[in-house]
Amino acid sequence: MKFKKTIIITSVALALSIGGYMYADSKTSVAEIDAMKVSYNTLSELESRSELIISGKPAESVNHVVRNADGLTEEAYTITSFKVDGVYASKAKKQLNQGDIIKVAEPFYIVDNGIKPGKTQFAIEGYEPMEKSKRYLLVLKPDLTYPDLNVIAGVTEGKYSLDETEQNIHSDEKTAKFKDELVKKYQIK
Repeated sequence: MKFKKTIIITSVALALSIGGYMYADSKTSVAEIDAMKVSYNTLSELESRSELIISGKPAESVNHVVRNADGLTEEAYTITSFKVDGVYASKAKKQLNQGDIIKVAEPFYIVDNGIKPGKTQFAIEGYEPMEKSKRYLLVLKPDLTYPDLNVIAGVTEGKYSLDETEQNIHSDEKTAKFKDELVKKYQIK
């Protein structure tokens, strides 16, 4: 009887420990990375240094992390498939149409903490990942290394939620002004 009781108590303790670990492992903490981001003074400067101005919704995303032989991170971001629903300006050689899917490099990535429970999301300059359920206006330029990849101009200055009427709490006045000017200029609904 004493043996059965010990087995039951041990099993319950083990189950609670596993459950607690699994819960903790499902959590993601955020670490901000400071960087010298490119900032634009005017909307015309932002537009002149970009190749595409489009709207649409993000689909699936995948981490892209490249490490060197010593295990140090050389490049890291998230590649998001983005379904285009509107093209407002394009200097691209290839014509882009409604319904096309392009790759966008978002300046964040997630790392599994290994045996330590949880994951860590590294975000450059407070960047917030696009949400799949929302529609966005993006100002993009081509990536210098990967020709089929697009980069958001100015990290946060080239990404605007079209589903939110209020200014994003992480957005500054200039970015909100750029969004308003773009929506008005291109009559974006």
